[in-house]
Amino acid sequence: MSVTNLLMELFKQDRKANGEYNYISQLAVVTIKSLMPKENEEGVGIDQNRFSEELRLWKYYNNGSNQALIKAIDFTSADDYWTISDDSIISRIIPIVVANQREDAAEEEAIRNILFTTGKLENLFESILILHLLLMLVSNRKNEDLISILKDKVINFSQTRYLEKYKHNYRNLKFPKNFQISFEREKINALNALNDVRLNKYNNLKDCLSILKGYEANTLMGKVLYNYLYNEDMDHNLPKFYLNLGEYILNLRKSRIEPEKLKIDKYILPDIFSFEEGEVFYHSLLKSCKVIEKTTEENKETVAVQTKTGIYVFKNNI
Repeated sequence: MSVTNLLMELFKQDRKANGEYNYISQLAVVTIKSLMPKENEEGVGIDQNRFSEELRLWKYYNNGSNQALIKAIDFTSADDYWTISDDSIISRIIPIVVANQREDAAEEEAIRNILFTTGKLENLFESILILHLLLMLVSNRKNEDLISILKDKVINFSQTRYLEKYKHNYRNLKFPKNFQISFEREKINALNALNDVRLNKYNNLKDCLSILKGYEANTLMGKVLYNYLYNEDMDHNLPKFYLNLGEYILNLRKSRIEPEKLKIDKYILPDIFSFEEGEVFYHSLLKSCKVIEKTTEENKETVAVQTKTGIYVFKNNI
């Protein structure tokens, strides 16, 4: 079973009836475009500058709503950083899983990316557990006692080592006074979720675990995982762009792409709304572009841009 099928299932499940994709798929694409092979060690990481610029662009073409992402782009307020939930994390974790063969490299990159949008401990623990579950499944370890392995991950997740390594990846360094207590309490919640204790949280994780027991999926992540594990007919019927992404990320996984080919030495990021219909321009994230339509209605300006990979519709309040 190809590891890229996991990514293709995400795109398939996230596609609407009219063929559009919402911000879950969009963030998966943003993450893939930001992946970069590590130069001095085996693994694939995220170019944080590229990721930040991609998000600033995504703000104008996003299809859906995610306040954690919107607030993370400029990060003008840190007030709710410790409490805000981000349901797009899984869409960023899956590309990291597919791109990396080493579990420790995938975990490191996932944690840094999680902390870019939220410091909420529930998001952190649930995402790490789903990450390791996916890593084991794509490496064909599904016959092992996965739940016991995940419990060991939680038990051995040292708060001291974690903070030593990731403290400065938090966007808000003013830690809550009860952080240490909350961290240990969340470890207990994670273990309870793995023990099938009823909690009004960890729903994505619990749905993933229920799939392993043969139960029906309820969440997006559950449906992605179910089809990945049990659907023998893997005809995703996706546009060529998304299929090409699968091939691209597989090449990253197999170290077939040199970092130098992906680096952007100087960002050229012109104001897309400054161009008129018919104008052609270059953008570091979109490459060659042409404005095919521009409209202004009430207080909103809309610009449709043709690129090599497809049409982007940018919207801006004026």
